[in-house]
Amino acid sequence: MLGAIQIIAFLLFVVFIVKGIIDIFRKKKWRKSFIFSLISFVVFMIAILNDPTLDTETASNETKTKSSQEEKKQEEKAEKKEEAAKEESEKKDSETAKKETEKTSEKATTTATTKTATPKAVQHGVKAKVVRVIDGDTIEVLMDGKQEQIRMLLIDTPETKHPQKPVEKFGPEASQFATETLKNKTVGIQVGKERTDKYGRVLAYVWVGDTTYQEMVLEKGLAATAYLYNDLTMLDEFHKAQDIARNKKIGVWSIPGYAHVDHDHGFHYEEEKKAEPATAPKPKPAPKPEPEPQAEFFQNCTDLRTKYPNGVPSDHPAYQAKMDRDKDNYACEQ
Repeated sequence: MLGAIQIIAFLLFVVFIVKGIIDIFRKKKWRKSFIFSLISFVVFMIAILNDPTLDTETASNETKTKSSQEEKKQEEKAEKKEEAAKEESEKKDSETAKKETEKTSEKATTTATTKTATPKAVQHGVKAKVVRVIDGDTIEVLMDGKQEQIRMLLIDTPETKHPQKPVEKFGPEASQFATETLKNKTVGIQVGKERTDKYGRVLAYVWVGDTTYQEMVLEKGLAATAYLYNDLTMLDEFHKAQDIARNKKIGVWSIPGYAHVDHDHGFHYEEEKKAEPATAPKPKPAPKPEPEPQAEFFQNCTDLRTKYPNGVPSDHPAYQAKMDRDKDNYACEQ
């Protein structure tokens, strides 16, 4: 607060200033007025500088300033702590979210793996159930919700149901072995490089656990390796299994010339003709008309082609149904 001296000195300063300005306009002596005005201003300033109240206010203002600065500092510290707490909280939330995401991802991966593994409950190929055994090398399975006929790759078993062939030796045994080993069982179907043959049958390896059925039937001597036009992936393994039966001379290998390795002309052999007992010569019969040409017999297509390179039609004496594999009424054509 301003004191009395300060007020009086300030009023005198104002009065003399005004008076000096008026004297200038009236062209009177104005210097005295400005001198007294200057003296009044000096007194006013001295009074202010020596006023203890001013010091108190200044100190108070300084204290307030310091207090406000400290408050600001405290507020800044509090804000920094809050920001640090927020950052730490966000970091924790982020790590928690990341862990939850990883857990969710792991669960999803596990679920996906389980779903992927479900169709392949067997170790090799696609899971399938055998619903019918047709013969030793052909079965019907339920696979992927569809019934498929499976022709086993790289083996051939003697015929039991061929429309133009009699039941061949060891054919029933091969069919019986397939029935006992496969019927109503769950197997693995591994489709070959070519999916089907010309009859629409799926060409595949049939897995029973860690072993193919082909190896099992070859080892028993109830089949031979054949049909090399398709997939040779497991031919070496099949040869090893087949050699066991060949060395033991069991099954189809017990009859000389009956089975052949890696051929596709089936099973066949020629029984030795029994010698007829000697009899007295018979009188020559009366001449007869020329008989129809007698059938010519050849062991296989290779043998037939030595005489008929281009094969023979169905009405030819050398024609044999077993050599006409594509059933087009022409045997051993090139």
